[in-house]
Amino acid sequence: MFVFLTRLGRLFVATVVLASVISILGVMSVTGILVASHHNASSSQASCTVAMGSVINGQQRLLVSAGGLAASTKYLEAQPGVQSVWITTNSAGSSSDQSLYYHGAGNYSIAFDYYYWSNNKLVQATATTCSASL
Repeated sequence: MFVFLTRLGRLFVATVVLASVISILGVMSVTGILVASHHNASSSQASCTVAMGSVINGQQRLLVSAGGLAASTKYLEAQPGVQSVWITTNSAGSSSDQSLYYHGAGNYSIAFDYYYWSNNKLVQATATTCSASL
């Protein structure tokens, strides 16, 4: 019986210590999350255009150009609900790309979105938008 109580005591102490360590690590991982820097990419200088692009691999593309964005930053270039592609601006904060497809005559609205962390939540923000009837 004495051996059982001794092992039970050690098991209890080990459990308490392990629970404490896990709690400390859990708190550190929640508060120590690396957060992307929040930059105000939605400045009044940001702008974009959408026009008819080239035919690439037998598919008509859109030519989407943007300027005034944050330099060397990743944006989601999106036609909301239809198609999107990740782009990275150059060192001057601009981009020109033909990744999005033309789907026939209509209105094409393009948004340049970026994401950042705020209060442990991922926030989506739009830097600029443009549209054209093609």
